[in-house]
Amino acid sequence: MNSSQKLVIITGASGGLGLTLAQEFAGDTWQVIGTGRSEKPQGFPSTGEYHQFDASSANDAAAFWKLLGNKHPEAEICLVNNAGGYISGGLVEVAAEGYEKQMQSAYFTAVYMTRGLAEIYTTARIINIISSSALKPHKNNAAYGAAKAAEMHFFQSLQQEFSPAQYQIVNLYPKSIASHGPDPKAIDPRDLAKFIREQAQNESTYYLSDVTLLPRA
Repeated sequence: MNSSQKLVIITGASGGLGLTLAQEFAGDTWQVIGTGRSEKPQGFPSTGEYHQFDASSANDAAAFWKLLGNKHPEAEICLVNNAGGYISGGLVEVAAEGYEKQMQSAYFTAVYMTRGLAEIYTTARIINIISSSALKPHKNNAAYGAAKAAEMHFFQSLQQEFSPAQYQIVNLYPKSIASHGPDPKAIDPRDLAKFIREQAQNESTYYLSDVTLLPRA
């Protein structure tokens, strides 16, 4: 790979939307690099790279970016923060450690991957798959909603800290994604993946900063 090629780093690429994103980005324009805690999934692009590690570990995330920076010091970077589990339930239905686990997977993973990027690369595009749960509280959604609200606040703060010429940050708030099979009341992950790729490749005089995505049904 030469230094002029573009790298897209997709977290949570072991399944669901992350795997769909890897398949969408695969081709002549992008070198796909997927990350995940699980092993490389079936269907992951043969031309891509897959790195198995826990991105909710600050040290592991930093080590990944150091490795990438040594290998591709001049590459154009697009980070898609997609990783994060989902824990639902009422106050006592969710185990005490479940709240911490939710923050680790949905918030700290995005924080550490973004911070690790910034320590190595001075410019990048960063696309964050947050959730409409960050925008409005819902019953039995305290753990997940709070983690996503923290993620939203974090990236909106970074939008104030950095210019788009440094880190162009796009925050997406999908309401529902049909990650586990067809659902007429949810967003098709293939449509969302295509939209995300369009944002990664946008070369117009404007960009989208914060966008709510709703299913048509």
